Amino acid sequence: MVPNFFISRLIASSSFTGYRSTHLLLGSLLPYKHTASLFFFDSFTSRTSSDSESDENHKKGDTFTVSYLINSCGVSLTLARELSNRINLKTPDGPDAVIDILSYYGFSKSQLAKLVARHPSVLFAKVEDTLLPKLNFFRSIGFSNTDIPKILIANHGILKRSLEKCIIPRHEILKTVVRNDREVVRAIKNAPLGFVYGDLMNKLVPNINILRQCGVPQASISHLVTNSLSAAYVEHSRFVEAIKTVKEIGFSPLKMDFVVAIHVLVTMRKEVWDSRFEVYERWGWNREMALRAFRKFPSFMKFSGETFSRKMSFLVKDMGCPSEAIAEYPLVVAYSLEKRIVPRFSVIKILKSKGLLEKNVPFSSIICTTEEKFLEKFVVSFQNVLPLLPDLYRGFINQSNVM
Repeated sequence: MVPNFFISRLIASSSFTGYRSTHLLLGSLLPYKHTASLFFFDSFTSRTSSDSESDENHKKGDTFTVSYLINSCGVSLTLARELSNRINLKTPDGPDAVIDILSYYGFSKSQLAKLVARHPSVLFAKVEDTLLPKLNFFRSIGFSNTDIPKILIANHGILKRSLEKCIIPRHEILKTVVRNDREVVRAIKNAPLGFVYGDLMNKLVPNINILRQCGVPQASISHLVTNSLSAAYVEHSRFVEAIKTVKEIGFSPLKMDFVVAIHVLVTMRKEVWDSRFEVYERWGWNREMALRAFRKFPSFMKFSGETFSRKMSFLVKDMGCPSEAIAEYPLVVAYSLEKRIVPRFSVIKILKSKGLLEKNVPFSSIICTTEEKFLEKFVVSFQNVLPLLPDLYRGFINQSNVM
């Protein structure tokens, strides 16, 4: 029960000016199982207001909803109040059953809060008839209790779709274009929205068929579908045009980069594609150099002009790297400027300034090597000559993490 002294203090308080604010305050402080006390307090305070009896009953329901969302679902008071305008819970029985089954399938308290925040009507789901069969199906095809919450939070629309008419048929379609259920799971995990809303039959299947006609290996097809499902179900005419373009640029259908290049083209608007070449030209790359870099590392084209220019500015202006050399090894711009490029190239610059390194150190030995090997080759091995080098390197990393 609500302590009498607490009620007395609320009544005496100058802030106690309306039924609604006090109602919500108590609803946020008490667990939903104490709603009987709240209802008693509601009837007490309602005699001091002009609210109608029906309005009072509605607000009682609001209070229970807010209290339940906070205490059972883990949402904040502000969000609980907002959600109470969209849903009105009567009893805890149905929502409790939903929470129990979601918890059994891997939902933590924070994940439950995220799902309810995005899809509060999930609390009204019929557990035995709709929710449980879908969760069982996803587990049967290989989803773990770690996967299921992530998928449903990323796309709660899956819970609204029919298991028999939508989810199972789409699963069967995906199975025809990849090698096994494990790859189906990866595809859905990486593109949960595409799994539900993409036109798999009229776009995905024809696009995959033309890849097979071009001689693209199944490993490459599986890579495209599992990592870039949204790129695989674009309009067929656009997909065909992308295939034509990557062939003209010089990609071989037999290599994995063929489908990676297709992904870049179908997910990038033409004006953005053209603007990339304008940026590259400012750094001394003509179109042929840029396309050669694209053939070597197709994904570098996805970096914005600003990101590319920041990395080039450091490498070319600060480190003195030839711009043409970067075009021949574009993978260098794929790495984090702050976490890898700046710290590692700063060490290389120090070693060169002391005459301890040859002038042209391959980019691959600087950037692509593991942290352990980089330390061994460029830091530890020079520690006798430069005792402070390890500290300097750690300083570059820490400074970059703060940037």
